Amino acid sequence: MSNKGLILVLLVLVLLVCPVAAIGGEKANITETQTSVEETQAAAEISQDDTILVLSSSTKKISEIEMFEYVVGAVAAEMPATYHSQALRAQAVACYTYALRARQNDSDESLDGAHISDSSDKHQGYIDKSARKEKWGDKYETYEKKIEEAVTEVLGKKLMFDGELITAAFHAISAGRTFSSEEVWGHEVDYLQSVTSAGDKLSPDYSRTVVLTQEQFKKAVKGLDGVKLGDNPEDWTANIKKTDSGYVETVEIGGTTFTGVQVREALELRSAAFEIEYEDENFRITTNGYGHGVGMSQYGADYMARQGSTWEEILLHYYKGAKIESD
Repeated sequence: MSNKGLILVLLVLVLLVCPVAAIGGEKANITETQTSVEETQAAAEISQDDTILVLSSSTKKISEIEMFEYVVGAVAAEMPATYHSQALRAQAVACYTYALRARQNDSDESLDGAHISDSSDKHQGYIDKSARKEKWGDKYETYEKKIEEAVTEVLGKKLMFDGELITAAFHAISAGRTFSSEEVWGHEVDYLQSVTSAGDKLSPDYSRTVVLTQEQFKKAVKGLDGVKLGDNPEDWTANIKKTDSGYVETVEIGGTTFTGVQVREALELRSAAFEIEYEDENFRITTNGYGHGVGMSQYGADYMARQGSTWEEILLHYYKGAKIESD
């Protein structure tokens, strides 16, 4: 074959192959573009799902916070970083569950569109990185790493009961047994029953005594409806009845019966497990435990962890019948 013939054949082959190559390249670009869009959309969905709107109780500003950072900040606010790593993991699951439930319900008008506030009195606490640095000082890096590791291991784990997120209530120290929800809030919740928490009695903060003068006591109970205090302070309180959990069920003040929870709030006590004595013209009030007493005892969780319990065992002890599930 001549050189001209060979060149002609080569030209024909190039014309046949090039369009196919061009089309193939165009198809590849389209596929890559579609994949990129899908990945962006998925990332946007994940980003939206993995954030929570938090109302600052001090500035009244709302911040959108990534869920990992939020849980780290919630654990840091609610549980001492010195607690055992398994207790911190249990706390992280409780905080995450609480946050998911708050975000799901999303119906509190006082939050101005936020899902939750950073107030531990109303919801659960949260402190940001700068606040954590201020709180821990030269221990910041150690404690930050410890809590981040705990959250990393369990983030995505949540507590469920009958297919619903639970109300993951917790408190600092029980009175040796936790309170049932019925004893505190007046309605029974299957997974918030009274359970033993024996390690709490070993806490150095287990028992506290406050002394109120007659005038201070009178002022504190003034807001309780129906209170009529006579001339003899010894008769101002009577008939303290306690539950099997050791908490005050009812107590008479000024001739009217109140729940232990009502009196705790009026007197600003650490716990509804208390004794009231009148001596030397003062009221001595001794409380056991710290907090409302429902759900997981944080000190109890730390005690269980130090005895060898895992975070799963801790949670299933305090939230009876609940299940741990993954997102």
